[in-house]
Formats: sequence, structure tokens, C-alpha cells
Amino acid sequence: MNHRFRLLRTLALASLMGAALPVFAQADPRSTPASADRYPTRPIRLFIGQAPGGAVDTIARLAAERLATRLGQPVVVDNRPGAGGMLAAEAIARAAPDGYSIGLLDVGPLAVNPVLQPKVSYDVTKDFRYIGTVAKIPLVMVAKPDLASSRPADLVAHAKANPAKLTYGSAGVGSPPHLAFETFKARSGVFITHIPYRGGAPALADVVAGHVDLTFIDTNLASQYQKSGKVKAIAVAMLERSPLMPEVPTFNESGLKGFEFAPWVGVVGPAAMPAEAATRLAAALDAVVASPEFISRLQSLGFAPFANSPASFSALVRSELQSYRTLIKERGITLEN
Repeated sequence: MNHRFRLLRTLALASLMGAALPVFAQADPRSTPASADRYPTRPIRLFIGQAPGGAVDTIARLAAERLATRLGQPVVVDNRPGAGGMLAAEAIARAAPDGYSIGLLDVGPLAVNPVLQPKVSYDVTKDFRYIGTVAKIPLVMVAKPDLASSRPADLVAHAKANPAKLTYGSAGVGSPPHLAFETFKARSGVFITHIPYRGGAPALADVVAGHVDLTFIDTNLASQYQKSGKVKAIAVAMLERSPLMPEVPTFNESGLKGFEFAPWVGVVGPAAMPAEAATRLAAALDAVVASPEFISRLQSLGFAPFANSPASFSALVRSELQSYRTLIKERGITLEN
């Protein structure tokens, strides 16, 4: 009897220990590095530097929805507007490097502000891991409805015949419309007076009202405003015509060969994020940007798909830094302009 009792007790203990083994073998996924076959295991936060409703926000939400499908976890857009996108860039650079805090940034915080701003709290060459680019935001030069010039050549001739008479509005010093106009002025040899605003909306409003002659806006907005007769589209700052505005010429075909000004946006993460997570994100992003459905959706909104590998994206940022450094120096652009 004692022998039988001891045998039963031994079998019971073995059974209990066997049942417990899987529990002790499970590790908290948050306490271990991300791995390619397991990442992600929880929602990912995507910081952007603009308020809801703008071009960058629209692209971010389109990409986030499709990334979530491919990654099997929600990708939540976190808007951090302010300081020309630098607040979002700082949030990404300082985030926990676990692969769950990334961001979609444009050329401003990555290539313009580091040159123009006296104090930037992050280093674009050291603080970010570059995942890949997503899209370009083509710009269109638009004019007040009653401006005599309707095409780039006419505008250049008019500006040269009337120096300092024409004006252009921008979203502020260092904004894409400002830098696009300064590039146009340098290439065409004209002088047009800059009127900076606190945002693109008031600049466009004054063009519509006829108080300012010109501005640059994105293609989707330009298409809507031209159709309603509120502005006159002069030219598209891309090498090819826009599907949304096929009747509007490009600067490239109007005498300014190679002229293109289309700010890009791309996904970045903290520099120390796990390589496995970065690789998984890059593969998912590449698949999204190559998707015919995503391309069609972008183009319907006036954006252009723009894919780059992590290495090419990093090289692009370094190249753009130098280009904007040269432009800003040659044009004498400061925050006081």
C-alpha cells in the first residue's frame, strides 16, 4: 500500500510540474528584442509633424492603414504639429528604440531645418534609422485669377519688365513654397517679393483675394481651386505633367529644364531600434508603396509614389542637406527674411 501511495504521489507531482513548464517558458514579449518572425506584437505609433487634414497627414493615414494590414497590428497616427515638423522628429529620436515608435517625416525636419534653424535638438545623421520613402508632394505655382501672365515664359518676361512689382506668398521662411520660389527665382533670374505668412492657408487666401500675385500649393489643392476659378495654374514643378491637371505645363517643358520641386516624405525610427524590426518595416513599406492600389490612390490625390531603400533614403537625406545648405546660403535666406 505504501509503495502504491508513493507511486501515485510521484506521478501526480510529475503531472503538475509538466503542466507548469509552458507557463514558466513564456517570456514577456516587451522584455525581449523584436525579431523578424515575431515583430510586431502590439500597436505601432507613427508620429507626423503636421496637423490632421494636410498632405503629409493624408499620406500617413493611407500608408498606416496598409502597413497595419501587412504587419498584423494597428499603426496609429500621432500628430505632433509645430516647429516645422521638429517636434515630431524629436519625439521619434527620443522614443524607446523598440520598433514601436516610428514616424513619417518630410524634407523640412530632415533636410531644411537642420540647415536653417540655429538650434535643432536632433542629428539627422546619427539619431534616426531610415526605413524608406513613401511619396512626393508635387507643387504647382498658382496666381491670382486676373494676373496677366498665364504661362512660365510670360511670367518671367513680366517679372523682368517689372522688377520687384510681383509678390508671392508662402507658409513661412523655409517652407516648401518659399524654397520653391527661391529656386525658381535663381533659375529664371527674376526678382519677386516674398511675403511670408503663418501657414499656407492665409497665403492662398490672399492670392484668391488678389492681394498677393503668386504662391505654390500642392496639386490636389491647385486642381480644386483652378476648377472653381479661384486661381490660375501657371506650371507644375515636376518633370512630367500631373494626371490631375494634364492641361497645365511643367516648368521643365517651359524652358526651365530639370526644374522640379516636390517635397518627399519617408518613414524613420530611432537609430537604436532593432535591426530585425527595421528590416520587417522596410519590407512591409516597400510592398505598400509598390502596390498598384496604393499608387492609384496616391495619384488620385495628386501625390506621386516614391520608393527608396533604407540605404538610398539615408543617402538622399545627406544629399538634400547639402543642396539646401547651398540654396539657403546663396539666396541669403534667414529666419528674419
